[in-house]
Amino acid sequence: MTNLNIVATSRTPKITLKTKAGTLLIKGESYPEDVTGFYGPVFDAVNKHLQSPDAKLDVDIKLIYFNSSSARALMELLDMMDAAAADGAKVSIRWYCDGDDDITREFAEDISADIEHISIDIFELTRDD
Repeated sequence: MTNLNIVATSRTPKITLKTKAGTLLIKGESYPEDVTGFYGPVFDAVNKHLQSPDAKLDVDIKLIYFNSSSARALMELLDMMDAAAADGAKVSIRWYCDGDDDITREFAEDISADIEHISIDIFELTRDD
């Protein structure tokens, strides 16, 4: 399996997939000009990882801002994870939201309600996040 390490920019989040550890981190801001081009390699790497026998993935989402195109990409990514969980993969999601950001919290709660095989735990971001 191949790790993925995408460095954050002013418009894109840091994304780190560590396949051996089974961890995925999405952190920062997400409003890339080409959402499909940016998230495509992430979808491919996560999908490949989740196809392995006894797949496990612990996901931390720490986005302080994302646009509607990124929201659709996140929904697609989480739907992929949910399908893998339905097939036996062990996936956990921790979504960290700014305490003053009701929109992000509501988005995380809405996605959590739509996902059938994974629970999403929602936490407040701290200064250390």
